[in-house]
Amino acid sequence: MKDIKTVLLLCSTITILFISFYFQNKIVEINHAQLLLRQRIVHLQEKELFVNSYFELNSTMTGMIAPDIHCKEFQKDSIPLYVIAKEGSLLIYRFTERSCQPCYVDELNTLQQLLPEKCDYILLLCSYNNIRDFMIFKNIQKIKIPTYFIPSDTLNWKAEESGKPYYFVLHPDMKISHIYVPDKNFPEQNKHYLEGVKRFLSEKDAIIKR
Repeated sequence: MKDIKTVLLLCSTITILFISFYFQNKIVEINHAQLLLRQRIVHLQEKELFVNSYFELNSTMTGMIAPDIHCKEFQKDSIPLYVIAKEGSLLIYRFTERSCQPCYVDELNTLQQLLPEKCDYILLLCSYNNIRDFMIFKNIQKIKIPTYFIPSDTLNWKAEESGKPYYFVLHPDMKISHIYVPDKNFPEQNKHYLEGVKRFLSEKDAIIKR
């Protein structure tokens, strides 16, 4: 009789331990799922803020007239921006030496991967105190996109306030559109923007040539 009680007690203990272990695992799984859900919600909230800021920036700046500034190529004479733009609309990637270098380096790599190797509708518009340092960097990174330099305080508009690199499309009439500040947290959104602008400029160029 004593042996039976011992066996029953042992079985009960094992059953309780098994149930405890099972529910403990379930609690861990639930906590992990809740953590993933919270992270997903935060990411969606951040993306909503990002998209809203993108639309706000575009609504504020689209249609503005770019200033008639002089741009300088390395070891060449300055040239007015309107002369560069008169042949057709351009995608301009704008950054300064105060911008986050890893940010614009990553974006330059993405830019060169997504756009054709021989692309005549994109240029870099930079502000650097030491142009030679940038040209060394450009050669190391194998950047083949035409690059022009302007004084850092030349563009006095909202997109400059964040200090982040950004894109905009410059049209022959010097109006701007498609303003966009890429964010490394949203690589798919950045890629979607570049692919959309690529289609826009290609279709626009095709219409002009008809």
